Amino acid sequence: MNASPTSTTHAQNAAAKERKPRAAHKGITRHHGLSTSYLVDTLSLPQFFLRLVIAGASAAVLTVICWLVIKRLPLLPYPMSFLTRTMTTVVIVFVVAALGVALWFWLYTPRSKPLSRWLRLTVQFVAYMAPAMLVVATLAIPLAKTALFLDGISIDQGFRTEYLTRMADHLSYDDMAYADVPSFYPGLWFFTGGLFAKVTGLAGWGAFQPWALITLAVTGSMLVPVWQRLCGSLAVASAVAMATTAIVIHMEPEEPYAAIVAMGMPAAFIMARRALDGGKAAMAGSVVYLGLSANLYTLFTATSALTVVVMAFLVAGGTKSLKPIIRLTVIGFSSLLIAAIGWGPYLLALLTRPHGDTDKAQHFLPVEGTEIPFPFLENPAMFVLGAICIIWMISRFRDPSVHSQIVGLGVCYAWVFISMLAPLAGTTLLGFRLSLPIGVIMGTCGILALAELRLFGFEKFYPDGFIKNHGKTTTAVLAIIAAATCIHFTTSTPVELREEIDRAYQDTDGNGNRADNYPADSGMYFPLVARVIEEHTGKRPSDTVVLTDEMNLLSYYPYRAFQAMTAHYANPLGEFDRRNEVIESWTHIKDPRELLQAMDKSEQENGWKSPDVMIFRGKLDLKPGTEDDELPEVTGPGNNTFSYIMTKDIHPRYPNVEFRAVHFSAQAFSEGWTLKQVGPLVVAMRDR
Repeated sequence: MNASPTSTTHAQNAAAKERKPRAAHKGITRHHGLSTSYLVDTLSLPQFFLRLVIAGASAAVLTVICWLVIKRLPLLPYPMSFLTRTMTTVVIVFVVAALGVALWFWLYTPRSKPLSRWLRLTVQFVAYMAPAMLVVATLAIPLAKTALFLDGISIDQGFRTEYLTRMADHLSYDDMAYADVPSFYPGLWFFTGGLFAKVTGLAGWGAFQPWALITLAVTGSMLVPVWQRLCGSLAVASAVAMATTAIVIHMEPEEPYAAIVAMGMPAAFIMARRALDGGKAAMAGSVVYLGLSANLYTLFTATSALTVVVMAFLVAGGTKSLKPIIRLTVIGFSSLLIAAIGWGPYLLALLTRPHGDTDKAQHFLPVEGTEIPFPFLENPAMFVLGAICIIWMISRFRDPSVHSQIVGLGVCYAWVFISMLAPLAGTTLLGFRLSLPIGVIMGTCGILALAELRLFGFEKFYPDGFIKNHGKTTTAVLAIIAAATCIHFTTSTPVELREEIDRAYQDTDGNGNRADNYPADSGMYFPLVARVIEEHTGKRPSDTVVLTDEMNLLSYYPYRAFQAMTAHYANPLGEFDRRNEVIESWTHIKDPRELLQAMDKSEQENGWKSPDVMIFRGKLDLKPGTEDDELPEVTGPGNNTFSYIMTKDIHPRYPNVEFRAVHFSAQAFSEGWTLKQVGPLVVAMRDR
């Protein structure tokens, strides 16, 4: 994995810039901007691809091994003891210290002699794996005694877990809820997560935590060769990758597929800038990034694509040439071909099938959406990096690589501002979610600015010869300050994520248990509900359509939903509002035959598979003496009603979802249905 035959000091690095011997080596391209500052560790294209694969594969394997070991450690649930937090701090310190020592040996070899081959390999391995180990230390250890990921099964994690459970059952681009409908939610992370679950034998919900850790760790480690290719320095690349990983984990790690897209945005902007200048490898990288990210998280893809468009027109105007526009067109069409792998089936169905409103997913305006995000003002370390970033951008705005970051940051803030105006048109652009890319861009630029300051800037503030004579000491001081800052920032992350971690322990998992050992909620009955349904229908969950407001049941078992959780996560092809109307019409029916006929008619007219099972809150008539049994003996439906919670989009109000209970007549299930009482739940299974 060696990128160069020897290591050099920063002073030698600066001298190398003038002599530029390595730039003449075969296979190494000399770029404008950042990489003219660092020529020591420049990677050729074959070297880059080899390291990219090795870094990704090694990070995945190492993360899995660490995850398995951590699960077997005698730790206590995070909310119940400071022991787990202590172990988190210890491992973070070890990771940062190991990286610092490794990079010191890389920059300043003992006795100024070249490192041995094995020591070079070891140093590079540590540098490449450090971001992955930071993910393990910061997230895996606090979650050691729970099977759930951050936020447990609450808030948005419910539908994300539902999607992964569906993919673990059947690999496809089908919708997370409805039967026979192509997905409208980007599915690449869930598809690959489902494949991971199948390979490992984990249930879909059980695969969420390790898969989230793996993808975050792999992305962090792969950023090292990416930035090494872009800037030509292993030390700087490692620092950028570590900072990016730390910021993402600190700000929004609970949505891993969005986080990994954000982690690549600054590098993607530089690649796009070089692609517009004619770089073929950079053009290929831009195409792959935009195409894959469109199948991961389209909001960040949209802002990235808009950045490339703005950049192309600025470059075209500056050079008075149409070549950047032509290259933009190539990037656009090529990336759309990759994006079509996931989006094609849905868009085709949208053109050929009836559907509901297509903008419900944007109907969300929380308090964060009323503010301009300044993530660098929320933490001392982020503030320092943000301030340095702004100074660097202003002083170096003519550099093409720096210019690309300025454009990207400007597009993000423009998107946020326009999103605040969008509610006047009845929608939003979800601008509040761009706080993460803004933080990543400014953090990355802050690290790059510090690297340039160390390499060239200090000489302007100190007497001639001071840096040359005390370069090693200066680097040591900066490294110690950076390491201490990194340790403080990352060890505060579990505290920042305390609520998300607590929910991972407090929510009931797919086995019906809470990781904090407190009594579980109604989710404790789900395994029995699933068993009852399978015994009656004789069908797999994936072949069974269920109507229920117990949405966590769908997160743990791959049933097909007759109705989705809320309108915001509902596929427009599923016609959420029309289904609500049909469901409410059924609540007015008391005759059991009329109910069955109405359900069959709905299936014929709308093409929706009618429910095989309906799960309500209610109470059946039970045989005396059996009430406390696991499955009490049912004597009849009773004369009461069964309740079902309906949801309605009420944007721009906040909260944006209205919950309303409707009531089914119990007598409507007196014929044609088998009824079971499972805890507080009434399970009505149609006799077919």
